[in-house]
Amino acid sequence: MKHLSSLPICSNALFMYTLDIKDNLVLKFKKEKFKSIPDTGSLIGEDLNILKKYKKLHAEINKAVDAMLKEMLMLKNINYRIFSSWLTKVEPKGFGGSHNHSNSWLSGIYYPKGDPGFSVKFFLPSKGQFLTEPIEWNIFNSRNWVITAEDNLLILFFSQLEHQIMPNQSTEDRFSLAFNLLPKGEFGKGDSRVIL
Repeated sequence: MKHLSSLPICSNALFMYTLDIKDNLVLKFKKEKFKSIPDTGSLIGEDLNILKKYKKLHAEINKAVDAMLKEMLMLKNINYRIFSSWLTKVEPKGFGGSHNHSNSWLSGIYYPKGDPGFSVKFFLPSKGQFLTEPIEWNIFNSRNWVITAEDNLLILFFSQLEHQIMPNQSTEDRFSLAFNLLPKGEFGKGDSRVIL
């Protein structure tokens, strides 16, 4: 027998980029207003369009989204708009619940500062009816994947993908900026054509 290939078909990929940001955004994010999320040790920024305030960061995120759409998804002439963006602050030992982003196409998480104690888990609720522990986990048998934050890391993903802020194992507050986007203008074709 000869193995021809293994194809990760219909993948629900994460697209990761390092942004070219020189400013210390953690210092700026600390000055923003937050409100507590009960029983989590997490806080959410009060401004739900925070990217309007951070124009250089917004421009860098747009560059990454453009690259993902054109180079990875092979889409052309796709216009979009980021319709919501907010900060999160997670105190040491704080965490976030499992969720996805409704009413959105693509979402992103930006970490201004990395730390081995800052991570986010992405997962599928089910990988099938049977579960046998593999000898080694890989992209073909995993039901979840944990990403550890690095400086200026941007993670882009399809909004329906479940994810969760893992407990902050650091002694520092973890800051991130999340956002959602939708296509804009004419999108699709035939009887699925819409103008958004």
